[in-house]
Amino acid sequence: MKDKVAVVTGGSTGIGKAVVNEFVSKGVKVVFCGRRLDEGK
Repeated sequence: MKDKVAVVTGGSTGIGKAVVNEFVSKGVKVVFCGRRLDEGK
């Protein structure tokens, strides 16, 4: 999945955070948004 970009909503906690982490581990560039700024860092 290299050279791909994913947009994830709700990426700061829960399932969304797990999806973000999985994509990043596979080399995907990720843009995400969430309501909890501190947890999204």
